[in-house]
Amino acid sequence: MSFRSALDQFLTIVGVILIVVPVALSSDSWTPLIMVFIGIAMIGSGVWRLGSRIFSDRRVYAGLRSEVEHFIRLVRDLNARSLGGETEMVEEIRAKMNESVERMVSLAGRSDKSS
Repeated sequence: MSFRSALDQFLTIVGVILIVVPVALSSDSWTPLIMVFIGIAMIGSGVWRLGSRIFSDRRVYAGLRSEVEHFIRLVRDLNARSLGGETEMVEEIRAKMNESVERMVSLAGRSDKSS
């Protein structure tokens, strides 16, 4: 479970507790009403995934990720061509895979900001 989803669940659970407890222990003061509004706001923040918006899931190494996805497509193509007995295509794909590995090496450790 990621930190953001745990935060969303935590906010929802605490919100429910803040609603149920004051209502169960109701008195003549404004405190239960204020606690209910705070609880509703916390539930809303969990439902609206406020934690995910505060702690965004932005990829830092998008270039490397893209190249890895390209490599995976090459692997799938390699397997399909191998099953079909296409020896020449297998060698072409092998060359493309070697080029892709070289690009991955050059992209490793480089964030989008440093590209």
